[in-house]
Amino acid sequence: MKNLFLATFLLSATLFSFAGKPPKAAKLPKPKKGGEWVEPNKTVSPKNIFGSWIWIETDCCGIRHGISTPASTSDNIELELKNDNTFMEVHTKANTLPRSGNTILFKENTTDMIQFNDERPAQYYLSASGDTLTISWKYLELQTEKYLRKK
Repeated sequence: MKNLFLATFLLSATLFSFAGKPPKAAKLPKPKKGGEWVEPNKTVSPKNIFGSWIWIETDCCGIRHGISTPASTSDNIELELKNDNTFMEVHTKANTLPRSGNTILFKENTTDMIQFNDERPAQYYLSASGDTLTISWKYLELQTEKYLRKK
């Protein structure tokens, strides 16, 4: 019994000696009067993807891998993204119905995402000049579409 107690004590002491120091507390902003926290001011310029866009190319995947353009498909596509979270996609190709519905814009970690209706979400990128919109499903090994802002 005495040996069991001694063994337990030595084991506990050994384990506690290997334990690291607890992490330092994160530096939190000082509270305002009334207990309200002060949030740091971070200027974030919103990406304005709303407006009309003209399709310029699609880089597709799988066995159909390749670049499709309006010239190669005989189809001009206009995508309108409205700030009320709706969209309309109109094709010039004969017998093609317009596609429309709702969009959801959100961030997944630090990546800007867009979801059309109940489809798979896509990553989107806006060029620095704001004139080129890239919508990509590459993370799912699917297509990437590029659009120019309509003037």
